[in-house]
Amino acid sequence: MNITDRFVNTLYTLKCRPLPKEIREEARKCLMDEVGTMLAGAALLGEKLGRYLDCFSGSDATVVGLGRKASLQNTALCNGISGHAYDFDDGHRFSTVHLGSAVIPPVLAVAEKEGLSMGEVIRGIVIGYEAGIRLGRCVQPAHRARGFHSSGTVGTIAAAMGVAAALDFDRAQFKAALAAACSAAGGINEMMENVSTMKPFNVGRAAHDGITAAYIARAGFQGPHDPMLGTFGFLRTACEVYNESVLYLEEDDGFHICGGYHKPYASCRHTHGAVYAAVKAVEDNGLDRHEIAEISIRMYGQGVKGHDHTDIPGMVAGKMSTPFCIALALKTGKIGVDSFTEENLRDPEILAMTKLVKVAADEEMTAWVPAKRAAEAVLIMKDGSRFACRADYAPGEPELPMTPEDFRKKLKELGSCAGRTSEQLDAIAELLLHHEGSAAELMALLA
Repeated sequence: MNITDRFVNTLYTLKCRPLPKEIREEARKCLMDEVGTMLAGAALLGEKLGRYLDCFSGSDATVVGLGRKASLQNTALCNGISGHAYDFDDGHRFSTVHLGSAVIPPVLAVAEKEGLSMGEVIRGIVIGYEAGIRLGRCVQPAHRARGFHSSGTVGTIAAAMGVAAALDFDRAQFKAALAAACSAAGGINEMMENVSTMKPFNVGRAAHDGITAAYIARAGFQGPHDPMLGTFGFLRTACEVYNESVLYLEEDDGFHICGGYHKPYASCRHTHGAVYAAVKAVEDNGLDRHEIAEISIRMYGQGVKGHDHTDIPGMVAGKMSTPFCIALALKTGKIGVDSFTEENLRDPEILAMTKLVKVAADEEMTAWVPAKRAAEAVLIMKDGSRFACRADYAPGEPELPMTPEDFRKKLKELGSCAGRTSEQLDAIAELLLHHEGSAAELMALLA
């Protein structure tokens, strides 16, 4: 079999296996995490998303937080954009893909329209994550080096495979959906630069196109023999080098969803280790932030470029800036969904402290990636004293996991931004964690 056939065989084989209890539980945690981010993101971007939806017809599925329905694809697009709006959704350090916002919105939209059960939703989530994690590991870091945003590119393929699994496609349909998704995959990292607010569009579009790819396959269209490694296949165009072995089930036992991370901070993941180390250095040593003269950050190289800027023209630039996130955390004590306000983005003290942070790549830490994404913060005080703290893992990684209570608190924080009461969010949490019936019952609570 060619590389596409072997990858499809991996995903199809796992789709047909019973899901272990811990895998089902992790998928539900991912679902809870994503529902929270969608609710908050819809509150932030609801006016813009509404104007977009006004241009189209359709009422197939529920657009979270907007009290309206839209076509399958536009529902997934809007919910994917909302899920990534605050950069608070989950991810995976080995594949560098935000899978929750790419996979979960299309699976939920299809489940609502097609009358699927929560069990079928969970299966779709697990296989979508599996596809994204394996393919992301295959193409990174060369894919990112070429300028591609993997949450848009790999995310499209993951979304298609998630929908294919939820709809219980046969092996031929899986391959056809993969082919269509390989052709549709897109997303560039330039969408993260300066004043752009289109980074979430890359992820929402992946959710949108994942549905389209799956339904094209179900309609009977057939792709080429090897859309991944044909002459102009996805792997040949997406990266200079790739690691084929991670695609195949023969190399491991599968079900990699438990290897992802969940975010305690509403900023780019590359900022988290440095923020954690700097805040811990202050707290452990009882330091006064006003007495800090300089903060020196050493970290892995991939986390420096695009994240070391100290000029903050807007919210996205703030979320992507390690210096700004450190300064924000040290002054306000958190990096939450309500932290990147105009007031904080223009706060003289926060901006002055941002300028005190110097970020540099460390060769040894760079060599540890992706096993570790370490960061060390050295705080130099005005009296010349120095205090250091190193974080080998950021909070929320499998090595420092969030607790069940952390997930509930995060859902309540995010849901309250959307005006949901504590009682409403408790009801949503119960469905997310335990409901086995129709997915439409969940979506009715999220309208």
